[in-house]
Amino acid sequence: MGNLFLGVVVPIFHFTGGFFILEFFLSGDYTWGRSLRTLVLFLGNVIMGYEFVYRDLQTAHPHWAGETLKKSVIRYSLIPFSAGMTVLLTLYILRYWAR
Repeated sequence: MGNLFLGVVVPIFHFTGGFFILEFFLSGDYTWGRSLRTLVLFLGNVIMGYEFVYRDLQTAHPHWAGETLKKSVIRYSLIPFSAGMTVLLTLYILRYWAR
């Protein structure tokens, strides 16, 4: 179950987090409700990256070096988060060119 969670659920959560966080900034609709939801989503991404990727792998593999753990956080958290932002940015660019 741990590999499924780490390999599927965590990247999907970070991908959607990056997508919706960038969507908030590009939309220009800065209400208190949307700002608070975006802040909670960002904090959820940070907590999941630390608790469920870094610390979980650190506990499961205590012999791994810190560099290996950081690379795992980049692979499972940062790359999907950036991919979500890239997809949204691509959609915005394509929509702009389609006009």
